[in-house]
Amino acid sequence: MNISRCPSCLKPGHSEFCPPCRKRLFNGKRVSPVLPFSRPEYNLHRREHGGRISISGVQSKYSLVLKGAVLEFAERGGEYILKPYVPGEFENMEAMPANEHATMQIAARVFNMNVAENCLVFFKDEETPAYLTRRFDALPEGKRLQQEDFAQIAGVSEETNGKSYKYDLSYEKIAMLMKAHVSAYAVEAEKYFRLVVFNYLVHNGDAHLKNFSLIRDPALNAYLLTPAYDLLNTRMHLPYETALALDLFEGSFETESYKINGFYSRDDFFEFGRRIGIQPKRIGRFLDEFTAKDTAIADMVDRSFLDDARKTRYMEMIRERVEALRYSYRQSNNKKSGL
Repeated sequence: MNISRCPSCLKPGHSEFCPPCRKRLFNGKRVSPVLPFSRPEYNLHRREHGGRISISGVQSKYSLVLKGAVLEFAERGGEYILKPYVPGEFENMEAMPANEHATMQIAARVFNMNVAENCLVFFKDEETPAYLTRRFDALPEGKRLQQEDFAQIAGVSEETNGKSYKYDLSYEKIAMLMKAHVSAYAVEAEKYFRLVVFNYLVHNGDAHLKNFSLIRDPALNAYLLTPAYDLLNTRMHLPYETALALDLFEGSFETESYKINGFYSRDDFFEFGRRIGIQPKRIGRFLDEFTAKDTAIADMVDRSFLDDARKTRYMEMIRERVEALRYSYRQSNNKKSGL
């Protein structure tokens, strides 16, 4: 296996994990990026949600623990989650681990977002990577921090609300639930806003209720947003995936921009930020940030483990969303009116 950059942060000049990533991922232990076992038998369960097939519905996940400097399968007390690609009906399935890894690294390295520690690893008998993430809720001796996703917080489940329960609420509603449960709401709402915009930027059309969670910080005795997880460009695998997994707004509200143009633009996210209580100057600053870093994103994508064709396609999709986030129907109308 020829590795020329850190399989976590993608820093060039490393044939294994760089020291800072070893510390974050493995408590400083020199863990090999080549796993000591072969690919497990994949267990594909095709799950539909009200007629909608989700990316998460076709991913196999395995629990691992670190024993010494070696990763091993675990029946319980897992410290890591391993997600190899599995054959399936979606496009580019073999690129899914590299896609998720690149997207998570863009969130962390380009936008300084708090994400679950992650990397790519390789089975000993092949060069195709698998995605590995460290559980942020895992404590020593197998204990867990208290964590609840927003399906649990909202009290919705398949049993009570049907198969599409993960997609039934809006992003605005999640913010309302946050406000009721998070004492430091003003700070956490900004993190949440940036995460929603990021998902739009990278074409993550499967950021549903279970992909946003609160975790209890024992030091603060308070609930906070968890690090971000399950970030990937779903449109690479589902070309006709919806722009967002959930409605942006509660009820049937649509901005004038959306009514006329049929896509989410700067106006939509500005209104969304305003509705969830973020100051207008801060909203503008965040949106400007997401439209100003396409060069830095391109550099990260270029260093990723995606192949050249998929790197090109990934950046084409990013630039499409950058243009959408730059566009303002309201501002263009004001210019036409001489205002």
